[in-house]
Amino acid sequence: MQSYGPVPPPPGDAEQGRRSARRWVVPLCVLGVLAVLVSLLWVTGGLKETPKQPSKQAGKALDLGLFDVTVRDVRIGTAKGDFGSKQERFLIVRMRAVNKGKETESLESGGLADGVGALTKDGKWVKPDRVDGVAAGAETGVAQPGLPVEASAMWKLHPDDSPAKLTVGLRMWKYEHGFTDDTFNWIVQREDDKLVGRLSLPVAAG
Repeated sequence: MQSYGPVPPPPGDAEQGRRSARRWVVPLCVLGVLAVLVSLLWVTGGLKETPKQPSKQAGKALDLGLFDVTVRDVRIGTAKGDFGSKQERFLIVRMRAVNKGKETESLESGGLADGVGALTKDGKWVKPDRVDGVAAGAETGVAQPGLPVEASAMWKLHPDDSPAKLTVGLRMWKYEHGFTDDTFNWIVQREDDKLVGRLSLPVAAG
């Protein structure tokens, strides 16, 4: 029986194999780096969806774009009704607000109140019925640029209602122009119920 020795590969096959191996090195390295990055993102929460209504705590300042707002607490209290009428019961959210813009802003409609809401039993966000303020020891209905205001956002309360908790929501303001505006203004963001913060607060008696 005749034996045969190993047959060498045809010229060029070895070089082609080395080139093929080199081609695989780069994709494998990229996959390795991606695997490490994905692992780190999962550990740090980088792939988690940002909540549309993040839970926040009272006593911490929240950046709303036009205002910095620190919610202090909520209580039941009484105040004179519209046009100096008799005393009425209100849910009162006390907060500190700082106007970061360059113009004087109202505390009520068109201003601070537009970015503050209370959650009703049927799941709707409602603006305060009124917002009273005190700045530099004097009552005020506006927020001057850079001057802190102690504001009280107030919702009328039925005589028989005494809720134990209140959920407050704060919205972002952006400096932009609306569909019918040619100039830029601070506009509160209302799309998709997105909030800067959602606070669930115990209600104290007045």
